[in-house]
Amino acid sequence: MELRHLRYFVAVGEEQHYGRASRRLRVAQPALSRQIQDLEEEVGFKLFERLPRGVKLSAAGKLFLEDARRILQEVSEAAARAARVARGQSGTLRVGFTENASWRGVVPDSIRRFREQQPGAELQLQPAASLEQLEAIRSGRLDAGFLNFMPKADPELDQLLVATQHVELAVPQRHPLTKLKKLRLRDLMDAPFVWFPRSANPAFYDRMMHACYRGGLKSPRIVLHP
Repeated sequence: MELRHLRYFVAVGEEQHYGRASRRLRVAQPALSRQIQDLEEEVGFKLFERLPRGVKLSAAGKLFLEDARRILQEVSEAAARAARVARGQSGTLRVGFTENASWRGVVPDSIRRFREQQPGAELQLQPAASLEQLEAIRSGRLDAGFLNFMPKADPELDQLLVATQHVELAVPQRHPLTKLKKLRLRDLMDAPFVWFPRSANPAFYDRMMHACYRGGLKSPRIVLHP
């Protein structure tokens, strides 16, 4: 049984007339009649009762018509979905992001634009540390990710700079450091730091440490890893 058999059957069943169905399908009436006969032989029962003028569906034909319409509709929808995916207009996109990058800026703006431009696509968002995202992208669990920092050379992955973040120093109000007109890294020699662990993002951690060392803060006094 082929899809054309179902299309021919639905046309005849809805028109209840071979002539009108053949014009609707733009198929010669004898060829249409043969296709219906072939279908009836394949299913093993009569789909139509022949009348002096036209045909009418048998009891089994009425039930078969409902299923044939549903099958053709599902095939049409499947083809349309596949076509949208082929054009990049639909499908599922799995994206990772670091939570602090999602508060404002390029991450929420990109998600908003994607929703507007691809309303038929499914967007799956996964909050994760940068290192976890890299592993998920390599394994295929994520399609892309917004990372804070990424190794400069990675033959397995492509990267694109989409934003630049500024690192800021947070201290309590009325802290002695707030009285300085100009703050330098070496002024923080004795300051206790709350610092993220290296395992969370080795590339970012190493860059921060290197920047501190160059600025005169050779060994930050880290007292707590959140």
